[in-house]
Amino acid sequence: MTNKTLRILIADEHPYQRLQLERLLNGLGYYRIAPVESFEELQRLVQSALQPFSLLLGNIELASHAGVDLARFCRVSSQIQHALLYHSQHLKVPSVPAGERQAVSVSLPRVPDNEALQTFMTMIDSPLLIGTLTLPGGLSGNPAHTRKHRNFGHTVFSR
Repeated sequence: MTNKTLRILIADEHPYQRLQLERLLNGLGYYRIAPVESFEELQRLVQSALQPFSLLLGNIELASHAGVDLARFCRVSSQIQHALLYHSQHLKVPSVPAGERQAVSVSLPRVPDNEALQTFMTMIDSPLLIGTLTLPGGLSGNPAHTRKHRNFGHTVFSR
């Protein structure tokens, strides 16, 4: 299920690429998207963010024009949880084991297409299982156990 609260940054100097990526994300159910066209704008948004961004979709060349390694920038920034970086060239998102998905960073040879973006979003937007609770004996779903109060007709709501 899509987590509609994910905050996503798209960093690419080409307006068509930003628009294409935003439309792909919208098609997947993601709408909290901020597109930026320069590394300086990206840096200002990241540094002034009150909440971390869930994902940075970024063109590596955008930062290299400013003399910055975008992959390293993402690794050291606590305001970017995941990064999907690409060069300006068909591609396949590599699989990442579930145990290594705390902060996923992938670099692609070109702009992600719908299939690649959907694969990556499935990786980072999958529910996180924190633990399981065992139910008390009366609630365990044991077929031998029958409930005494099945008729709820006489409750405070029916008075």
